[in-house]
Amino acid sequence: MSRKEEIRRSILIECFDSKDDIVLDLSKAVAVKTKQRMIHFDELPDGSWRLIYNGDHIPDFTKIKSFKIVRED
Repeated sequence: MSRKEEIRRSILIECFDSKDDIVLDLSKAVAVKTKQRMIHFDELPDGSWRLIYNGDHIPDFTKIKSFKIVRED
């Protein structure tokens, strides 16, 4: 299994009451070129989520540590 397949990524949406926290499993991250600063989430048929973002705004996604994206090996 490659290193890429071993990492589980999710987005934690923290709420004031932690019992209401939402976790979105993130299976894809895609950079796009656009003049607009944007971050977008799409739910995929398998129930995981795809993150779409402006590649000029976030030039290297591997350097992003949190908003709050949870990475588990």
